[in-house]
Amino acid sequence: MRFRFLNIGLALAIAAVILQTTLFDRFLDPFGVAPDFVLLVVVATAYQLSEEAAMLLGFSAGLLTDLLGNTLLGVWALVLTVIGYVTVRIRPRVEGYGLLTLLSVFALTIAGELLYAVLGTLFGQQVFSDVNAFKKVLLAAVYNLLLALFVLPLTARLMRRDPAAGVWA
Repeated sequence: MRFRFLNIGLALAIAAVILQTTLFDRFLDPFGVAPDFVLLVVVATAYQLSEEAAMLLGFSAGLLTDLLGNTLLGVWALVLTVIGYVTVRIRPRVEGYGLLTLLSVFALTIAGELLYAVLGTLFGQQVFSDVNAFKKVLLAAVYNLLLALFVLPLTARLMRRDPAAGVWA
């Protein structure tokens, strides 16, 4: 595994966590819902990484989100690890198809948000007690879909794989 791509992914994830906890959660939340920018960056970078690197990136970004946020420690780490793994597994099916890639971002955001809600409810956070829980999940997915139009090309350009190597780093 080449660590250059993983280092770029970790730097992007750290920037995403900082933006999520300072900017999106506090100031940019139209209709009371902020986009899940960390999840989007994990998905975008996992399209460029191997399984192990994507899971490490998801765990690191999730743990940092848990540490800086106001959630239970480890819930986002588990969710983003699973999302990173699933992203790598579906990559061969959507690679090269722009619309499918965007739809996969939408579906992965919904899956991540619902997994977080289920785990949060299991550990006593009462996520499903909110009447607007499903509205928030769908709005976050729509926001991530719109942001993916800018984030996916940027991460693909930053983390361009070496065609001569023939493997994902």
